[in-house]
Amino acid sequence: MDKLIKQFKNIRKKKYIVTSYKHKYAFVGIGNHSINNLYPVINYLRAELKYIVTQSSKNANLINDYYPNSEGTNDLQKVINDEQIKGVFICASPKSHFDLVKQLLLANKNVFVEKPPCLTHEELKELIECEKSSKGKCFVGLQKQYAPVNLELRKKLQGKSYYNYRYVTGAYPEGEPFLDLFIHPIAMLSYLFGSAELKYIATNKSKAGVTAFLHLQHENGSNGIVELSSDYSWTNASENMIINTNKGVYEVTNNENLTFTPKSGIIFNIPKEKIFGSKMTSVTLKKRNNFNPIFENNQLYTSGYFGEIENFINFCEGKKYENNASLKDCLNTYEILTKIINK
Repeated sequence: MDKLIKQFKNIRKKKYIVTSYKHKYAFVGIGNHSINNLYPVINYLRAELKYIVTQSSKNANLINDYYPNSEGTNDLQKVINDEQIKGVFICASPKSHFDLVKQLLLANKNVFVEKPPCLTHEELKELIECEKSSKGKCFVGLQKQYAPVNLELRKKLQGKSYYNYRYVTGAYPEGEPFLDLFIHPIAMLSYLFGSAELKYIATNKSKAGVTAFLHLQHENGSNGIVELSSDYSWTNASENMIINTNKGVYEVTNNENLTFTPKSGIIFNIPKEKIFGSKMTSVTLKKRNNFNPIFENNQLYTSGYFGEIENFINFCEGKKYENNASLKDCLNTYEILTKIINK
């Protein structure tokens, strides 16, 4: 048994050691989000960042001093003209994303852009047209579409269902909450249930934040009641979803825990649980285990950051990949967000 365990560990170790990438990459931006969530994944995958692009030459010089394997620059044209660069990561100011993505697609570069890729529905359609005529492709950084919980849930959902979804945070004064925060849940719901039509909306603004209640009806007949809010607390920020299907009830907690409770059924219109008693047990389908500090329990993995970046790099390298958040996939999301913002 010991020999078998050692052999298994050695196989896993070798798989990581021999995984390598032949192409080089660039990263535009070096802010808080990218430092905490994106750069660590790129470093783990050992993808070579030839350039790190910043707005100021001062920060570019600091990168040259402290990042010996990358060149700091404030000249995007240097990246565009470098044929070695197969893919470019963008995580800058949301206002700059549209122009950056457009320039790079026109230069036939593959692009990974952190959400939002642009600010309006019209800009999104323009980027889609640019992509059609480009040799490059764009992946949008909507990591929930790569979270293991959602990948598993999407496989389980068949036919129409009914859900209640709640996504609440604290105030967000540094940006536009709908495009910066709520784009995630709206895109995720479209990914899980298909394109949606906004049937009802009610919004409330306070000094601290905004709250929106939505009724979404999806193309497969599914219906959902949604609460999105930046009027709660970051300390107690939470995300929860309950999905009622014919076979049972799925529940997702904070994008990390997925459970399923089967329905007991009925006999002659009488619930079985009223006759035989309640013997139902919930099954845990996915759960992040904080006790065991392995790769699969790292929050960067369970949140989907690892999946989205690995798939983008795999695409650039000509390996097997999935693009769960393309520009075209964002059309329905922007249609809904535009209606909410203009309410």
